[in-house]
Amino acid sequence: MAGDDNMNGDFKSSEGLGPHVRVNRSAYRLGTFRRLYLKPDEPPTPLLTAAKDKLGLALTCNKEKAKKTCHSVFPFMRIMRKYDVKNDLINDLIAGLTVGIMQLPQGMAYAMLADLPPVVGLYMSFFPTLIYFLFGTSKQISMGTVAVVSLMTGGIVARETEAWRMSRMTTIPTTTTAAPLMTTLATLGLDNTTAAAATAMDAEEIAYKIQIATSVAFITGLAQIGMGLCRIGFVTTYMGDSLVSGFTTGAAVHVFTSQVKYALGLKIPRYENVFQIIRTYGSIITNIPKTNIPEMVITLICIIILYIVKVQINQRIKDRCRIPIPIELIVVVTGTLASHYGNFREMWGIRTVGKIPAGLPEPSIPTFVNVSSYGFECVVVGIVAFAQSVSLAVLMAKKHHYDIDANKEMIGYGAGTLFGSFFSCYPIAASVSRSSVQDSAGGRSQLASVFSACLVLVVILFIGPLFQELPSCCLSAIIMVALRSMFLQVLQLRQLFRVSPFDCAIWVVTFLAVVILSVDLGLYIGIVFAFFTVVTRSQVASVKTMENLADNDIYKMTDVYTKTEAREGIRVITYNTPLYYANGEIFLKSVYRATGVKPEKLRKVLKRMQAKTALHSTTNLIVDESTIVELEPVPPRTSNGNYGKPANGEAAEAAPKDPRPFRHLVIDCSAMAFVDPVGIKTFRQLIEEFKGVGITVYLGGMRDEVWRTMEAADFTTKYADNIFLTVYDAVQTAENSLRSEVKVDEMKGGDENTDPDATVETQLLVNEERT
Repeated sequence: MAGDDNMNGDFKSSEGLGPHVRVNRSAYRLGTFRRLYLKPDEPPTPLLTAAKDKLGLALTCNKEKAKKTCHSVFPFMRIMRKYDVKNDLINDLIAGLTVGIMQLPQGMAYAMLADLPPVVGLYMSFFPTLIYFLFGTSKQISMGTVAVVSLMTGGIVARETEAWRMSRMTTIPTTTTAAPLMTTLATLGLDNTTAAAATAMDAEEIAYKIQIATSVAFITGLAQIGMGLCRIGFVTTYMGDSLVSGFTTGAAVHVFTSQVKYALGLKIPRYENVFQIIRTYGSIITNIPKTNIPEMVITLICIIILYIVKVQINQRIKDRCRIPIPIELIVVVTGTLASHYGNFREMWGIRTVGKIPAGLPEPSIPTFVNVSSYGFECVVVGIVAFAQSVSLAVLMAKKHHYDIDANKEMIGYGAGTLFGSFFSCYPIAASVSRSSVQDSAGGRSQLASVFSACLVLVVILFIGPLFQELPSCCLSAIIMVALRSMFLQVLQLRQLFRVSPFDCAIWVVTFLAVVILSVDLGLYIGIVFAFFTVVTRSQVASVKTMENLADNDIYKMTDVYTKTEAREGIRVITYNTPLYYANGEIFLKSVYRATGVKPEKLRKVLKRMQAKTALHSTTNLIVDESTIVELEPVPPRTSNGNYGKPANGEAAEAAPKDPRPFRHLVIDCSAMAFVDPVGIKTFRQLIEEFKGVGITVYLGGMRDEVWRTMEAADFTTKYADNIFLTVYDAVQTAENSLRSEVKVDEMKGGDENTDPDATVETQLLVNEERT
């Protein structure tokens, strides 16, 4: 190949470039290469035979298959088979008890965020966790309550409860509607006489909220199981890291805002729909004079203590002590004792969490109240919960060198949520803070979650009622400090902008949409905008010129690399994106702009040249170059076949100037992941347009997937000679073609110095033959 002998030129061993690479082969057209080396297609199996084989395999039962099926359905069996009791059990016990201590205050706090009684958070730390142990594949994540899912569930609960409250004002509850409410009250140990002691809300309203929450959990769990069984866990791939980060940060603003009223001791309504934050802060500013100063002071004290211990002390001692100081539990216990003996509720009107019934709730079937108004939102909640949880599971799996199955994970989340819906729970997800603690405390498997659930069970059965004097503002402080890690995601923006402005835009748009509008609407806008950026990236991509590097088979973009050299009469370009319906026209315009040639205008110039030559009106053709857009001035092609300086003794005016800057255009297709019918049509148009002006278009580096698409469209039948294995193969073929044309010109040209018009005529004839 041309250039092989010169590959030593700039690549010296002293430069540390490694051994020399020498290649000696013929230039391949892609069709020829595939015909020589492609594996033959296997004969298709008849549909009936394939179905019969599948059915036979499915009905086959043996010990090995039964064991494999059990391990697939219950991943914990495979994990526990390799469990090292001697080394792992003590680590799981310590990690489980540590996480269980965190579960207590966080569960109660996030349950309040979901507009539900605090005891619901304790139930969620027990029932779903046990089910995930059976079906989950991650070893380190901690399932239970999380801020984002609690907020989204709370939005549904608050909206539906408000509608129920309005309908109650105009209608009297019937026996049919009252019975489920009484059943729910019984499961929580509440009745109409103890409701006032439980919370300031009406007992029936509490029961209705739990009915809504359990209905949400049932539908969410069912949707997650269905998506997992259908193996569509890939849906979260459309929620990239930047989108999830922007969404969770925006949701954190909502969570923080929802806790301000508890921190200040204000009684303001919970707003729904759009502009929630704006309306909430409007009410807060209006009611600032009504601030409960003691409640605000307690909140500030708790926030300061939590921040100092969690951020300053625990972070500094984590390398020396794997068990962090359980400051949340300390705050809860201290706040409860201070409130009880200081009689905070009576003396200063400080709100407390209220009655926490002892014992497990009775199982009950969700009533699916008004499910049509929030059914789709349940699916969205499930997707958000899965996206947050599986990303954390993948992170832990990479850290500890094991694999997880995203679809089985979705089934595990769904099974836990579905089971919890029968025990007054709402949807669960993996907590970043608790999972990090479980990992740092030495957790080796989900057995740690079983130990944490056992600790929570003890609290539910015996200790829970002791927390009824806990001030609500203490739980608000716990939530506010826990949001710190989410707010710190803002600091990633600078790095994100440097890496990818598009991802930075996704983050900002999603964040602003969530904050200004609402959580669910902001998520929809973020997903749509992310899809829009995918299309936009393919549309803003432009054609780049490539040149040869150091006279070898390497071609790089001229705007990025130095020491590149153009091949005379050949232009090489690349397009780093798929070619499809959204950018076909843009691609054509980019090619015209990058090459400096518009075939339609160049064709007119060539026709005028041919007409002038035929009439012998002048000995030197004058080309109106103003009609060619961005045509670079190229020296005339001389008798020695070069597009450069004339040969010795040859006058520059001996031959008319060829208006074509090049004779071969090579397109690097290696970055085109796919093409569609519009992309194929665009290639066909490009080849024909340039062929009409005597410029041959070659395609190099095409992927097999793209070839198969073009083959199905019969593109390769007509243009097989234009498609090459690599860009270098195409360039070598183009150079060989140029050398052949020079020989033809010399044979037909005669004495060019004495008859320039004859030269022009010969060149045009050659061009006509080639085109």
